[in-house]
Amino acid sequence: MMITRGPVDVLVLAIGEPHFDGSVLTELERQVTSGTIRVLDIMVLMKDQDGQRLALDIKDLQPDQAAKLGFSASETHGLFNREDADTLYEGMVNDSAIAALALEHTWAVALVNAIAGTGAEVALNFRVPAPIVDEAFASLAASA
Repeated sequence: MMITRGPVDVLVLAIGEPHFDGSVLTELERQVTSGTIRVLDIMVLMKDQDGQRLALDIKDLQPDQAAKLGFSASETHGLFNREDADTLYEGMVNDSAIAALALEHTWAVALVNAIAGTGAEVALNFRVPAPIVDEAFASLAASA
């Protein structure tokens, strides 16, 4: 059976002292342009010093601001909802932000279809977090 969608990761980034310099958006756009990922949805939540909540939604942005997020797949906006926001707000401290991203691994579609074409089935699939991979490689280098 051929698949048409790749696996999706949901990342929730906790930002203790919000400083948005555009570097994450630039990298997301680069990854989308290269066909590595597809950004399905983005949600940014903030709490000010007094605990007041602010949610930034792509559809609420001015056209010039929204254009900067043009790499995000508009037909999938809305995957994150009010209930998700409320849950995330509960864990936030004042004067902080959270960015939630739903990222589809588009690179995987062709690979999974090629594997399925050979009759193979995935017997196990799990993710090792990047910091653990870095530690493992550092340990290997230190023992060499």
